[in-house]
Amino acid sequence: MATSLYKAQFALNICEKHDKKELIAYCKTCQEKICSSCIKEKHTSHDWEMIIDILREKKRSLPEECKEIRVKNLPRLEELLRSFDTKIEEEEACFEQNKCSLNSSRQSYINAINRIFDDRIDECRHKSESTVQMYKGNRDKLKQKTEYLDLVTTALDQDINTLPDHDILDMEKEMKGELEKALSYSADKYTCTTIFVAGQLDVHALGTMVGEIHSISVEEKYDIVKYSNVILSVKSTSDTNAWVSVGKDNYAKLIDREGNVMKTMKNPCTDLVILSSGEFVLTNKTKCNISILSKDEDTIRTIDTKPLQPTWISKTENDDILVTLRDDGDDYNLVPTSRRIVQRMTLTGEALHTYEFKKDNKTRLFTCQTKTVENKNTDICVVNGLSKYSGELVVLNKDGHIKFTYSGNGIKSEMFLPFDIECDSKGRIILTEGQHRAIHMLSAEGMYLCTLCQYEHLYPWVISIHGDNLWCGFLHGSLKILKYTN
Repeated sequence: MATSLYKAQFALNICEKHDKKELIAYCKTCQEKICSSCIKEKHTSHDWEMIIDILREKKRSLPEECKEIRVKNLPRLEELLRSFDTKIEEEEACFEQNKCSLNSSRQSYINAINRIFDDRIDECRHKSESTVQMYKGNRDKLKQKTEYLDLVTTALDQDINTLPDHDILDMEKEMKGELEKALSYSADKYTCTTIFVAGQLDVHALGTMVGEIHSISVEEKYDIVKYSNVILSVKSTSDTNAWVSVGKDNYAKLIDREGNVMKTMKNPCTDLVILSSGEFVLTNKTKCNISILSKDEDTIRTIDTKPLQPTWISKTENDDILVTLRDDGDDYNLVPTSRRIVQRMTLTGEALHTYEFKKDNKTRLFTCQTKTVENKNTDICVVNGLSKYSGELVVLNKDGHIKFTYSGNGIKSEMFLPFDIECDSKGRIILTEGQHRAIHMLSAEGMYLCTLCQYEHLYPWVISIHGDNLWCGFLHGSLKILKYTN
């Protein structure tokens, strides 16, 4: 193989422009091999060097470079190859899981359809039995009258000369009256039957009920910047810009996808959200207040939350805000006076709904709630820390009752550490998870769909979706834009 490679390369060492002269030099400016005529005609002023001199240096340095590639790069390439094998295995396993889910759903639909048809059969049976009972009742009455008339007519026929005169007249009158009634009993007068009217099979609606197949891909698009501290919040405003809060720096910065700082927020904040009007809403944990700012960052209104500290904030579909409020006590060792609240409020500070306790009005919903967001179906999704190294996703309906909790897909609950959450345009839930360095995707009903991405050394911490861009900030300061395609 090596000999044939050398022969192929030798055939390329002849200049095709100048009577097949030998290529004796290499132009670094144009990055091509050249002959003596090429040098005179075009490359005199370029940075070029004789190939024999280049080769002398290459023969000295290449063995060491090759050794370094074999020692350092080839093992890394083997790891990358294995990562593709892992992805292939994961996708094949994903197909098997989807197939099992579809077959399970198929059986559920078959069972449901069977129950529906059984119910219709029972309904038909009940109605038909009622009709049959009605017919039987009238038939029995007619039979009684028929037997009576047979008896009376026989008696009159046989005993007419011996019966008292008045009895004859009474019996005749009763006989004619019963005959008239009997003749009124006719099955043809009754039209009572049970009919099954088949519904129209709507295959499209049935397919919608069964579900859809979505192909979701995530690809790293931009590796923006590496900060020296944890990224605590990222709020994208467009495909190219986002507000970022890093470490203990309380002044959020607007950056572009090259990492350039375009603006620094004039007001310190714990977290912020941008309204559809372009106005800002900032939380300040230290001052225990929420500030509404104009586009130019002029203060419009300040909402006092004392004694509770406002931390993370998000906006709802109609530009109300969801804010997490807590006392200044220990994060996880709660006492009877501890307060852990998610509150929906207007921009004037009016509390619309306070989520703190379960239905019994005693048991807390949260231990150390962090990020919260409203889904498209009006569910409230809250990341709830249970300890320093574990947590859960709590999803409430709009009335504040728990719909479901999520503690990882097959992960031990004590090893599941969610931090940030977003909901996409389809209502699917996207959740960062620190212990396993992954980003999970769930359906709006809480079903695990897939792991969007999982990193070897990086810990995805905060996320923000804008269009098909998924901005992701990492625990150790990296900031990336992932292309999120549905």
